Amino acid sequence: MPVSNTCWVLQKYIEKPLLYKSRKFDIRVWTVLTNDFEIYLYKDGYLRTSSDEYSASAKNNQVHLTNQCLQNKSEQYSKHEEGNTLSYA
Repeated sequence: MPVSNTCWVLQKYIEKPLLYKSRKFDIRVWTVLTNDFEIYLYKDGYLRTSSDEYSASAKNNQVHLTNQCLQNKSEQYSKHEEGNTLSYA
C-alpha cells in the first residue's frame, strides 16, 4: 500500500561527469508524481554550477558539490554566472 506524503531524493556521484565550461553542474527540475503514476514537469528549471574547475582528485568540496550553501562561501562565487545559476534558456 502506498504511503502518502512521502518524498524521495535519488542521487549518485558520477566520477566522470558531463561538465559545463570545465565545471560540475546539476539540473534542477520540479516534478510531481501522482498516485496514478502520472508525471508532471514544470518547464522552467535551472542549472546550478560549481565555482571551481572539476578535478576528480580535488579535495575542495566546492569542486564536487553545487549546493548554494557551500558555493556562496567560495571566493569564486558568481564569477562565472550570477549566483552560480543558469536558466534552461
